[in-house]
Amino acid sequence: MSELSIEDRIQIRELYGIYALAAAVQDTDGWLACWTRDAIWKTPQFEICGQVALAGAWAQTWSNFGTVSAFYELGRLTHENGTVSVLASVFEAITLKSGDPLQMTGLYRDTIRVEDGEWRFARREYELVGDNPFAKSELA
Repeated sequence: MSELSIEDRIQIRELYGIYALAAAVQDTDGWLACWTRDAIWKTPQFEICGQVALAGAWAQTWSNFGTVSAFYELGRLTHENGTVSVLASVFEAITLKSGDPLQMTGLYRDTIRVEDGEWRFARREYELVGDNPFAKSELA
């Protein structure tokens, strides 16, 4: 395990902010730019790989969501062999297109690496914490 520079730590933390803001303003290109070309995104509903699949999942998400605000807290950043592992908590406040509110809390187990000179998500695994809101919503 090697030590990350302060600059790398700041850039990784900025990645989470850029990701959350891209979702908040529904910026597809900005959101996709946070991922590596071969990224894997795993949630309780699906596991997908690559930019085309990510774009499809994004479009599907926004078919049900009106707004999303996500707030992250990062744990330890562990750097090894050119990748960084992070366990991050997230609180999401969502308004469905129906107007109903949905709040979710979860954990992301992330793998981040540099691609084209930028830190990007190579793998994100999402785990819900608490009740499964999908069992009670139109997303089930």
